[in-house]
Amino acid sequence: MSLDDDHPTAEELAARLQHSARLASVGKLASSAAHEINQPLNVIRMAAFNVRRAIQKGTLDPESALVKLDRIDSQIARAARLVGGMKAFSPTTTDTPTAINPADALTTALELMAKRFTAADVELIHEARAGDETVQAAPSAFQELVIHLLDNAIEAYGDAPERNPLLVDEDVPPRWVKVVEAVNEQELIITIEDAAGGLAAEIADRAFLPFVTTAPNSSHAGLGLTVCASLAASLGGAVTLDPTELGLVATLRLPLASAI
Repeated sequence: MSLDDDHPTAEELAARLQHSARLASVGKLASSAAHEINQPLNVIRMAAFNVRRAIQKGTLDPESALVKLDRIDSQIARAARLVGGMKAFSPTTTDTPTAINPADALTTALELMAKRFTAADVELIHEARAGDETVQAAPSAFQELVIHLLDNAIEAYGDAPERNPLLVDEDVPPRWVKVVEAVNEQELIITIEDAAGGLAAEIADRAFLPFVTTAPNSSHAGLGLTVCASLAASLGGAVTLDPTELGLVATLRLPLASAI
């Protein structure tokens, strides 16, 4: 090991911290992404099987076959979109900033996180906004930023509660994350709100600093929000964290491409 490795610069240390947080996120996303990608693959397999069987039996109906081929095309597009979202966490990703539709990128991030929400027993409430506004951003950076914020909101609840399947109504507080998209004349605004109880004032004031975490036994390094702040700044925006009556709301603000 060289002397330079023993005494990294602040920039090198920041890069190492971001890489560590990215690797942690990849581990959490792997199971969820595999589940979501398997869904379109199963649809493709079944549609192809039905077309092949119809050909073998000599009962192929062209219109029915075209419907199935359209279904295959749409599921291939979905799988490609999910794989593209996962590429955001590749250490070799070098996307350059371009005008992207944030609504589409957010939808992909939510799809990748679907199994994480289910496994944590957290309901996703998504208030989407249809629009053609764009932001100037590297697609991978935007995806990674949103996924870190979503993961932070899920982690705020801790482990999923054990529920009795024989009981309909249980005395278990609701667990939800609400994602709202909005724009004004100058910026895109995405809020990610939870009802997990919030943070103590002394923690909230330091939430964006490295290694600040409420996880027991240091099971999480406390780098997620640090990475979020860095990514948002690199895109010309900012992330803030504010208390609500039930928990916290993270607000991401990015300039619209038309306002730059």
